[in-house]
Amino acid sequence: MYTPSARSFPQSLNPGDPVRDAVLQAAFARLEDAFDDRVRVEVERLDRIGPWVFLQGTMRGTEIGRPYYAGTGWEARRADGVMSDVYVALLKKVDERAVDNDARSWRLADHAIGPTDVAWLTWPDEHEAPRALFGF
Repeated sequence: MYTPSARSFPQSLNPGDPVRDAVLQAAFARLEDAFDDRVRVEVERLDRIGPWVFLQGTMRGTEIGRPYYAGTGWEARRADGVMSDVYVALLKKVDERAVDNDARSWRLADHAIGPTDVAWLTWPDEHEAPRALFGF
């Protein structure tokens, strides 16, 4: 079970923060595997509580507009209207002694590419992560 740290409210990881860069590198690895360099994410939320980080963003194409899914496993889902442009990820620090600003210090605990519902609703219970991190 998650044991609350001294800080029990989310702390935003803002641009320029080296921890933010490391976390984003770890969070985006799955997207790069799925889409190569055709998708980028506009980060809307990147919050941390203790060893946990929650990312919520909107996927965009490398050019202006929506991502280009042709030739990927998501092409049919998009055509069927069962895919959003949302990307969410839950990351956990691998070891408390590890350096925060190294992407290898973070592992992807869960993620959802293009969910059409609140896929992260069950993550606090499934991963024993603090509910406050998700805003509920």
